[in-house]
Order: sequence, then C-alpha cells, then structure tokens
Amino acid sequence: MTRTIPIKPHLLAEVSEAVPGTFELRCGEVTFEVEPDEGVTAEQLGTVLRAADGSASIAEISARSGLPEDKLATVLLPAQISGLLDDRSTPATESALVVLGAVEHVVNRLLEELVFAGPFWEAILDKPEQVDPHVYYGFGLENWFFLSRECEFDSAILAYPTSDAIRSMANDFYHEEHRHDDIVVQAFENLGITRQALVAARPLPTTSGLIKLLSWWARTDPLFFIATIGILEGRLEKAEGEGANYDSFLRACGIAGIAPHFVEPMRRHAKVNASHDHGSVSREFFAALPPLPVGTQDRLVGKAHLFVEAYAEFFNGILDYYSDSARPLVRTGTTSGVTDVRS
Repeated sequence: MTRTIPIKPHLLAEVSEAVPGTFELRCGEVTFEVEPDEGVTAEQLGTVLRAADGSASIAEISARSGLPEDKLATVLLPAQISGLLDDRSTPATESALVVLGAVEHVVNRLLEELVFAGPFWEAILDKPEQVDPHVYYGFGLENWFFLSRECEFDSAILAYPTSDAIRSMANDFYHEEHRHDDIVVQAFENLGITRQALVAARPLPTTSGLIKLLSWWARTDPLFFIATIGILEGRLEKAEGEGANYDSFLRACGIAGIAPHFVEPMRRHAKVNASHDHGSVSREFFAALPPLPVGTQDRLVGKAHLFVEAYAEFFNGILDYYSDSARPLVRTGTTSGVTDVRS
C-alpha cells in the first residue's frame, strides 16, 4: 500500500541524540532508536527529525537537510507506520457562504423547472379560480402535517457537534417554529375539523416522503439540511402594496373566493414567518460557519436534485389527490376504511 507523507509532518515524539549518530524518539513511556540510512548522514537525520515539528513543509525540510524529497519520505516513513507522524498542514477550504450560494443557484434553477413549472403551481398561479376548493384545503392540510412533524428534522440539528454558534441559532429557530401548527389548526376548526381529527389523520405519501427525506438529511448531512431551511421557510414573492411577504397561494385563495375564515389563519402563519425572516435562516447559519473542507460544495450540490424532486412531488401530490372532491379531505382509519371526518 502506498503511503503519502504529510505535507507538514509533525513528529509526535521528543527527539534527543543518545550517542553520536543515534537518535532517540520518546513517546510517553516508549522509546525508539533511530540511525541514519545509507546515503543519509547523522547531521541530516537530526535536521529532519528536529524540523518535523509541524511548522515546516516537506519542501522546506528538504532544503534545510539537503535531502531530496523522495529520500526524505523514506526517512520519515517508519515514523508514519509507527503512528508517530501527524499532519499540521492547513487543509484546503471553501467559504461557507460561497458553498451555500452554489447550492442556492442550482436549487433556484430546479425550482423553476420542476416546482413552479409543475402542474400544482401552474394551476394555482395561472388559473386559481378553476382549481377545486379541496386543493386549497388540501394544501393547508398537508402543510399542517409538515409543520406538526417539523420536530422530526429540526430537533436533529440542536446537537450540531462542531459549532456552539450553530447550536445556539438552531435552538432559537426551534423555539420560533414551535407550535406554528396550532395557528394552521384554526383554519380547519373553521371547517368543522377538530385538532383531534387532524392528529388521527394521515398525510399523503408524497408529504411523508419529503418529511422522512429531510429527517434523514438532518441526521446524516446536517449542512445540507440547513441549506434547505431557507427554501422551505421562504416566501415565494412579495405582494406589491403590502408591507409583509405573502405566499402566492394566499393571493390565489382570494381570487378563487376561498372563505376568509380558512385563509386568515394561514395568512397569520405567513406573517409570523415573515416577521422572523425565516427565508434568510440558511444564510444566517452558513455565515456563522468556518471555512468548509474542499468537496463540501460538490457534496451538497449533488443532493439538490433529489431534494427539489421530492419538493415538487409534495406539491403535485396535493393537486393529484385533492382535485377529486369525492375523495375524503381528511384521511383517517386504515387504508381499507378511509373516512371523511366532515361527513
């Protein structure tokens, strides 16, 4: 197996010359004796061992000792095999905000292609008055399922291991999001659907799929999950003439004549999110991060397609199921015994 000597080798042992030409490497209670190889003088060996303190590169040690780099690697190889050689070079890094910017660039393009050009948003944005009212109710309902299960993924980043700042920000965000689902519940109480009925109901498979995917990423790649928060929390656009951000969905509700007693709780939730500027949460998190290892950008961008595909299916699943008003709005019971709690 080929071994690569560290760029800035750090010898994890005390170096002393016991007798002329023989050096001792002390690591705790263990002592190694080292003698120069053929073609290496004792002076050169001593220079190499003392220079390997983590501050000098292989090229610099080569210049000091007069040994070519390939010979230098041979001299240090036994120390590396024995676990006495560390690497103090600074790994190449990427700016956290540059990484997020690359992810956002890809995600924004995919949102246009897969989400906003998809059947759900085309119907809502282009012909809202032709959309069955059940689709509007279903959108609110599936969003409630999402909100009520946010703890499945938001809680996972509360213990973010490498940053006190991220843990503190995650805690603040978690508290701001807590019980947002209670606001949306009021929209359904006005339709005669109780909280108990909602708790007993089942989300669509496409909603469950998005929730489980985010939960998985929050635990296995929290950086990517954090990159998605701003997208999931952000407003789609600013309503002209109004001081806060509103979803295009709310404007479509007005055009379609959806009852205000359903729309207003949804609007209150949108205003709460806008007041906390949750659409900027991802950037706030990434601004608090140190430079990230090279390769992070490629890893996160590589997951963007699956995220947006799942997000598109979340919306399109709503249109597919709720467009048929004969289907139960609230799916309860078993698969073979689905009931509509309003009946």
